[in-house]
Amino acid sequence: MKRLICALLAGVMCAAAAFSFAGCGCNKSKNNNGENDGQKQNGYVMPTTQPDLKDDNFGFYIINSSELMLTRYYGSDNEVTIPSTFRDYTVTTIGHSVFHTAKVEKITVPDTITEIQDYAFASNTRLKEVKLSENLRVLGTNVFFSCPNLETVELPASIEKIDAYTFCGAGIKSISFPESKTFTALSQYMFFQCPELKEVTIPVTITTIPDNCFEQCPADMVIKAYEDSYALGFAKSHNIKYEVIPR
Repeated sequence: MKRLICALLAGVMCAAAAFSFAGCGCNKSKNNNGENDGQKQNGYVMPTTQPDLKDDNFGFYIINSSELMLTRYYGSDNEVTIPSTFRDYTVTTIGHSVFHTAKVEKITVPDTITEIQDYAFASNTRLKEVKLSENLRVLGTNVFFSCPNLETVELPASIEKIDAYTFCGAGIKSISFPESKTFTALSQYMFFQCPELKEVTIPVTITTIPDNCFEQCPADMVIKAYEDSYALGFAKSHNIKYEVIPR
């Protein structure tokens, strides 16, 4: 029954996200003529799943007989360490919008976490540092949307998928993608409207970069890539400044 309920909830959430401009938190408002006026509106926020278990700081949804999804944060600390276990379960997922608008400066994600779902840390204006799980495989859409004080994120080699708009409107200044056979493509609008982005290091294993990946990023942003790599060719063809990494 739990699996059925979870599947139904996921279907409803996906349909809602598709209805609201594919979950983008960086859409622009329109004037009376139906044209973009250049002002950002608050993005759609996925509803959190009601917890089955909770303590003073966290609420959890039971995924199955051994796993939990973190669905609520009730605390008010500046620094938060997400537990790896609760009771007899392992915490493997951070759910939709758990830390949305939370006033947290540092979050440590345990290595048991393999997925962080949509909007998990969105609009957290004080967030400066996130230590991700070494076993993280999936980052959902708009996970770091509008986190202006988050300057960098260290991505683990385990990453397999980063969804659209993940860093939209964040304060990211630099980022380096890991060289991995399981992570070969950047996503649509991944860094849309990142005003501080200056340096992106892209390995040879990345073979797909959408044209809009760095839409409305600074003109002096530099892509660091190897000679003859897809990323270097992308930088040249899109008139983005680049730096060749010596082998």
